[in-house]
Amino acid sequence: MHRPNQAREYFGHQLSGPPRASRALRSALLSLGAAAAVALAAPHAARAEAPVQRTFFRLPSSNGFGAVLLDLGAARLTHFREHLFATEEPLLDERGEEVWLGNQPQAVPTRDLLYDAYFGLRSDGHQRWLTEVPVDLDASGYAGWTDGQRGGTGVVTMVQRVGNLECTQFFFAPQGLPQAGFVMAMRVENLGERPAEGVSAFSLHNFHLGFGRPGVMVDIGESGETVAYDASPGRRDFLERAFAGVVVARALEPPAHHGASSAGSPPDRDVYRIVADDSGADLPDLDGAAPTSDGSVSAFQWDLGSVGPGEARWVGVAFAHHGDPSGAADPLVRSALDAYLGAQGAAEVVADEIAAYRAFQGSIRVPPSASPEEAVLLRQSAVTLRMAQSRESHAFLREHLTRDLEPRATRFGTTLGGAPATLPATVAHRGHGAVLASLPPGEWTVAWIRDGAYATVAMAALGMQAEARDALRYYLDAEAGRFQGWSELASYDMPPYQISLVRYYGFGVEETDFNDFGPNLEFDGFGLFLWALRQYEQLTGDTGFVDERWATASTKVADALVALIDPDTGLVRKDSSIWETHWKGRERSFAYTSITAARGLCDAAAIAERRGEADRAAAYRGAAERLRAAIAARLTDASGALAASLEELASGAGYWDAAVIEGIAMGLFDPRGRIAAATLAGLDEHLRAPAGAGWSRNDDRTDHAGADDLSPWGSEYDSAEWVVTDLRGAVAVRLMGDAARSDRLLRWVLDQSAANYLAIAETYDEIRGTYKFNAPMVGFGAGVYALALAARDGIAAEPACGAYFDESAASGGGAGGSPSSGDAGGAGAAGGSSDGGNDSGGNGNGGGGGDSGSRVREDAGCGCRLASSGQIAAPSALAAAVAAAGLARRRRRRARR
Repeated sequence: MHRPNQAREYFGHQLSGPPRASRALRSALLSLGAAAAVALAAPHAARAEAPVQRTFFRLPSSNGFGAVLLDLGAARLTHFREHLFATEEPLLDERGEEVWLGNQPQAVPTRDLLYDAYFGLRSDGHQRWLTEVPVDLDASGYAGWTDGQRGGTGVVTMVQRVGNLECTQFFFAPQGLPQAGFVMAMRVENLGERPAEGVSAFSLHNFHLGFGRPGVMVDIGESGETVAYDASPGRRDFLERAFAGVVVARALEPPAHHGASSAGSPPDRDVYRIVADDSGADLPDLDGAAPTSDGSVSAFQWDLGSVGPGEARWVGVAFAHHGDPSGAADPLVRSALDAYLGAQGAAEVVADEIAAYRAFQGSIRVPPSASPEEAVLLRQSAVTLRMAQSRESHAFLREHLTRDLEPRATRFGTTLGGAPATLPATVAHRGHGAVLASLPPGEWTVAWIRDGAYATVAMAALGMQAEARDALRYYLDAEAGRFQGWSELASYDMPPYQISLVRYYGFGVEETDFNDFGPNLEFDGFGLFLWALRQYEQLTGDTGFVDERWATASTKVADALVALIDPDTGLVRKDSSIWETHWKGRERSFAYTSITAARGLCDAAAIAERRGEADRAAAYRGAAERLRAAIAARLTDASGALAASLEELASGAGYWDAAVIEGIAMGLFDPRGRIAAATLAGLDEHLRAPAGAGWSRNDDRTDHAGADDLSPWGSEYDSAEWVVTDLRGAVAVRLMGDAARSDRLLRWVLDQSAANYLAIAETYDEIRGTYKFNAPMVGFGAGVYALALAARDGIAAEPACGAYFDESAASGGGAGGSPSSGDAGGAGAAGGSSDGGNDSGGNGNGGGGGDSGSRVREDAGCGCRLASSGQIAAPSALAAAVAAAGLARRRRRRARR
């Protein structure tokens, strides 16, 4: 039963929007830099964000092995997956060859093993399942990690009230259980002034363990299930088994009754109907094993008796799963529960779980500037990062795939790197350390390198050193380089590489996805990994790990990235990049890919320099500086704004992409300079979300107006407001000197997340401001939120290669809409060291350009300027800037017609 959304009034964002000065004047001010703009612009027009609404009600918990999902709208658990990740490995045929259907590679999906599970209550002479009782949505959510705090744990609570009895339920995947499993517990407390008599509690567990693998968010079958009850000394266990394995359900308090039924059970034996029909009857006990049936369920009943005023009683069940239904795994599952639970009851199990999170929070570094509200979201973000990281390194695989007699093969052996195992067997795989892009119910429970890089740096900034190291090790150990010989990359002479060109299957195998326009093949992961590796070293001081893995990181990541720079453009070769445009003419010379590459090569140079590898350091720094100069020369329009891609810029219109904000946030360009100011103004003009504080991700949905252009594929995914660019934009605009706007972006995300159980969304609806598409996001949510708070305190916000690009060293006006409008110019060297600079930015003077050659010179220098407080542009430049900017605007308006 879905409850109405609980919206609350919202007054958090009354700061002003873009200036309403004339377009010509505004363009001129952009050319002069942010400082001049502030001095000359008219007051901002008032603009408020849409009221925040609560629209997210499905809260996950994970222990890195599996995950559960509590649906507050339906008042029940609705999901329990056998692995954290969405797929295991590529599907193989009997010969060990990968299976394709049409143009789609096939995978082995993870299974959802639970239809639902929930509690019931008998009181005041009536009994009911609590799925029929309203949920106190304000009192529910993630349990506090310490008294007086909200959130900071993976323990999801749901609060309901029946008369004077408050039923507080706790659902979580236990951190101390090293396999897929979960706990559901309930505290029944009497808030009245008189004793509550004849109180009983119930639990119902409806697993689906039958045939099928339809996808991780889709129920599998419920055929051929057998339920047995073990009441031997020390046991109070249900064992349910079928094709998908065995689940042990252990009562945490001695039950009065333990029943099971199936789809064919008569009403007086149907454990669901007995409670739902309010018959007052007890559950019928199951002794031994029930007949194998379809649609089997099990249930416990606890008789709590009289509960006095202010008194509470606890009940609960712990569950664990293994994929072997034969009975051979039963002792393994039971011993895992024995080791985890000991002799503890429900109250102690819940308290211990919260204590484990309390210990975890004790090591989290909260930036000094964080407000109490920000600290709450930050601590839950740290938990999200932890819950989204796979801790699994082995998995039991049956010899059957989706049903009996359908064969399964695997690429993995019983030892890592061993020959493929003959199934059934427990295989060793490479999934440990992977960080997923989202937790369920989000669709993206897959490890993308891009999302993972932001998550890894956030972990390092938060003090989660072991988790960050495990993530980096995962990328260096996963099976990659699989697409080197693909025809799509034949003209690139693709070098050997280690970082996935898109993402990974759960067992640590490189993966991409296809549509009618071929695969996604993305090169931004190379630079992002190098950035994450260097940030890890700086933030943790752990140079030993970096040195241990440097041979692979340098040769198969940094060297591979250098080899991917196109000598004809000076940019990274065409790819699908951050927004995954696929291939067959949709690949582009994307700015985001080159921006991340330049940043990553700067960081690789810093590592090489620390190690005393002078030649390697010089090569990486030189490549980074030439790449940055090419971005400035070839990917900026006449006003200096960074464009989405070389190809769209050449078309003269439709080239706006919020991802280019990383050129500022990652320290390539002077935040007080012309490029930064023009880029921000362009994003505000073309991408500002009507309902929110930030931007749509690009203009691909609206730039063509029905015409056939370079991006005719735009959709709601493009026009939605993206949280990742909002939060990276918060970093950028703070560096630009606009702390108020940065705080506004942070506040918008904070208030949205606070209203939605501390889950950070992927996107907001650009018109209504509500959650849209996926949540909770990990790298693109929790990770970038942590980085935005860290950057406010000067952490992970230093200039690339120790200095910002010196725009005064360039000549002309950037690309001006033309892909061949000149060299980067200038051969100025980078000043300072890899850790030099500060947040205040450079001098903001414009410049740019060069001759009209069609290639960036191979010896184009950095033209960099150390980050420092600068001077406002001289008034003598104002008239020229006004004229030039006005001409540029007129040119763009004509092009858009």
